[in-house]
Amino acid sequence: MPVIRVTCPENVLTSEQKEQLAPLLIDAVMTQEVDPVTDVARNATFLVYHEIPQANCFLGNEPFWLVEAMTAAGFFTQERRDRTQTAVTQAFLKVLGDDGSSTELGGVRIAPAYLRRLYCLLIEIPEGSWGATGHGVSALEIGHMIGSDKDPQRWSELKVTTAKLQAARAT
Repeated sequence: MPVIRVTCPENVLTSEQKEQLAPLLIDAVMTQEVDPVTDVARNATFLVYHEIPQANCFLGNEPFWLVEAMTAAGFFTQERRDRTQTAVTQAFLKVLGDDGSSTELGGVRIAPAYLRRLYCLLIEIPEGSWGATGHGVSALEIGHMIGSDKDPQRWSELKVTTAKLQAARAT
């Protein structure tokens, strides 16, 4: 049950684009927590658009998007993080389209060029720090609520990762 915040200059996305993008972003992140994504999982995910007045945006007067996906630690492996990054990018491509532009950044060709201004931060909240319904909940409790326990491989992976995170936590 992630929390997703999309920060961008105001009026960079239309209401229709926001409406199209929201479920794609939710699924992009949730698929790494539970697959297939359940209605319970979708309905437990917050997505907020945080639009900033143009006067307060300083990225060369160009549009940008900062997607912050906050999840309880334990759900992501590096492979899952990478798949989330790809899925977020694909969501923007599906909604904003390919304008035929390209650019190069550090020897890598980026197309369409607007993708160089799409940033996705996966923020994993330490075990014991996620709260819902007025109390702390563990990644395992979240996994049970959203259905991760229905996939034996995913559930086993989550249990092992969560145990490691709990053991490594100082207090």
